[in-house]
Amino acid sequence: MHKAREIIGLPVVSLDTGEEIGVVTDLLWSHPEKKIICLLVEEKGGINHKRHLSFTNINSIGKDAVTVSSAEVLEDEREYVDATSLNQKEGELVLTQDGQNLGTLNDVIFDINEGKLLGYELSTGLVGDLLTGRMVMSPEMVATWGKEAIIAGCTGTSRGDQGAVSDMQW
Repeated sequence: MHKAREIIGLPVVSLDTGEEIGVVTDLLWSHPEKKIICLLVEEKGGINHKRHLSFTNINSIGKDAVTVSSAEVLEDEREYVDATSLNQKEGELVLTQDGQNLGTLNDVIFDINEGKLLGYELSTGLVGDLLTGRMVMSPEMVATWGKEAIIAGCTGTSRGDQGAVSDMQW
């Protein structure tokens, strides 16, 4: 399991040349498909030239770098239907269907081998995070992926029974 924030900022290294070809700046995922689509990569030496690295073209995601077979796997930036960006959604409000504030979207958790979306990490603020830990909401709990808020398909009293767990428990 990996969190998106753990790979943002990592260098992307080409295995055929050993050169750093860019840096990961964001992650795009599809909530309906529950999978990672691609990484946004700012090319080295390029002035704000962003390229897409399809998840299927990633050789490995390590602690210190993302490796790819060659620089040719980077694709021109394009629009993806149903794509969501961590940089755009981070900090978005998460509410239950009965109006209880669960916190804000803090991170995306995924399987590094298959790109499967495993959960959304929620923050209740510095004090709340320190006292109770961060909650992880399963993708299946999301009832509505709105423009201004994410609506969880549970009520405040039943959220523990529906896939929301403290980060300290998993």
